[in-house]
Amino acid sequence: MRAMQILEFGKPLVLRDVDIPKVNYNQVLVKVEANGVCHTDLSVRDGTIYRRVNVKPKLPLTPGHEIAGVIAEVGDNVPLSKGDKVLINPWIGEGSCYYCRIGEEQYCDNPTWLGINTDGGFAEYVVVPDFKYLYKISNLSPIEAAPLACSGVTVYRALRLANLDPSKSVLIIGVGGGLGSMAVQIAKNVYGSLVIGVDINEEGLKLAERLGADYVFKVNEINEIMRVTENRGVDAIIDLVGSNIEKYYPLLAKLGKYVKVGTFGGTLPQEAGLRLHSVGWQFLGTLTGNQRDFLSVVKLGENGKIKPVVTTLKLEDANKALENLEKNKITGRQVLIP
Repeated sequence: MRAMQILEFGKPLVLRDVDIPKVNYNQVLVKVEANGVCHTDLSVRDGTIYRRVNVKPKLPLTPGHEIAGVIAEVGDNVPLSKGDKVLINPWIGEGSCYYCRIGEEQYCDNPTWLGINTDGGFAEYVVVPDFKYLYKISNLSPIEAAPLACSGVTVYRALRLANLDPSKSVLIIGVGGGLGSMAVQIAKNVYGSLVIGVDINEEGLKLAERLGADYVFKVNEINEIMRVTENRGVDAIIDLVGSNIEKYYPLLAKLGKYVKVGTFGGTLPQEAGLRLHSVGWQFLGTLTGNQRDFLSVVKLGENGKIKPVVTTLKLEDANKALENLEKNKITGRQVLIP
């Protein structure tokens, strides 16, 4: 099979012919039909993610963790069938640590993350270690479904932690990207909140407006946010791009929540920490969602409540897709088609 692989960190991916993996007892072989391209894939390619998360990869490595496709082969104990259309949850726990036991497998002490520390979906086939991480889909195409596995579930979890409702407002930083475009839809269609978007990309702001954002601003216009919230500030900030927290936290209303997504970005300023008790702020971090969050996102997609905005490329264009992300040349989500 063909696979775009990392042979050396910091170098472009290389298209290689590799063996199709074999499946064992609980495993499933999936023929990849779509794989979303995430900013995390940049930090996997460059090796920088491994300084911040407790996973150890071996090279060569096939990246890609937003994977949808069709079951090609099943192990002996798998209650699924060849030909089933599936979305893969790539955040796989080993099952026995404390965090797996409480249902937060994405924080597993010894995880198997597809495309991060084991081979992922920038290939024609991928092996899923356990069938319980597969979700059958029917109303979604693999192209529509693939971005839900990371961008969808990650922002769903972040917005859930923000405790939104129709009386509240939310500021989404990085609103025009793959995560931001999903966050707008979830904030509006699930929670009915007032949505304010910030981005450096004009096209991203236009996309956010089309998806239902109430207000959009460029980064140098954020003072306008106080005006549109009647000087109260926003009830939640969802930081999708690892921003300078010091720049945005003054926009929080009393009892506001700042939810930082992902592994990179600024730190909490001392002055903000000193004010926590008097204004009731909460600063939260989140990596991605659990199995329940994943199921919720799949149902939202299947029911037509959310729909990723995608641009498709061929598998061999993976390096071009990563370059587009680096240069902020894309809105929505890029999806590779093997």
